[in-house]
Amino acid sequence: AIIVNIRGIYPRPCFDEYSAQLQLQNEMLSQMINHKGIMISHLGVAQERLRDKKVFLVLDEVDQLGQLDALAKETRWFGHGINHVYKVEYPSNDEAFQIFCMNAFGQKQPHEGFDEIAEEVMALAGELPLGLKVLGSALRGKSKPEWERTLPRLRTSLDGKIGSIIQFSYDA
Repeated sequence: AIIVNIRGIYPRPCFDEYSAQLQLQNEMLSQMINHKGIMISHLGVAQERLRDKKVFLVLDEVDQLGQLDALAKETRWFGHGINHVYKVEYPSNDEAFQIFCMNAFGQKQPHEGFDEIAEEVMALAGELPLGLKVLGSALRGKSKPEWERTLPRLRTSLDGKIGSIIQFSYDA
């Protein structure tokens, strides 16, 4: 099962953690037993239904411990334990630059004369591929003077977090 929009289902701050966890477990069980719209009555149902099943679970955009508690708190929830945990690493610096350039210039390297400014902007974007894509797309098609006029604002407003990147893109 691939659980998407975990952050949307489980907002920050989360004022009703129990309901948010119940909703995440509903989503997980719906996918795992191929039954859309399943409604479970309490947080113990997921482990009861899954304890004899072998599953492949992909969790994306997990940013709070409560989300993991709802979906995979203990190995005994799953019939065969948890055999492998694969943590997706950030892209290398070269890969990050290529992701940024593909979205800013439509190719894996910057246009002529944009090398230094593209490297600085990419560094301000941080390591998340989504941030690299959003910021690159926001600058796509702009002239070098436009990039240079934007750079001071990027230096003061970006903190490597996706929220600030999306806000900059929205404002742009």
